[in-house]
Amino acid sequence: MKVKVFPPLGCDRSSLDRKSWAELPEGSTVGDVLRIIKCSPLKAKLLLVSVNGERAKFSRVLHDGDVVGFFSLVSGG
Repeated sequence: MKVKVFPPLGCDRSSLDRKSWAELPEGSTVGDVLRIIKCSPLKAKLLLVSVNGERAKFSRVLHDGDVVGFFSLVSGG
């Protein structure tokens, strides 16, 4: 299955294709996406996640074509 991923800054994009799609096994979760982009557990605690524009938990099971985005709870100005 393929999901589109908009990773947070500082995470590894090497497992994503040039259009930000990741190939994952069926039954993968948002947590699995965090692992493939090598997002540290500390950074993950400071993120909100959305799947197809709706807020989601790290345990959310993904489906082919889903769009996963991450948003930082902490930002500077």
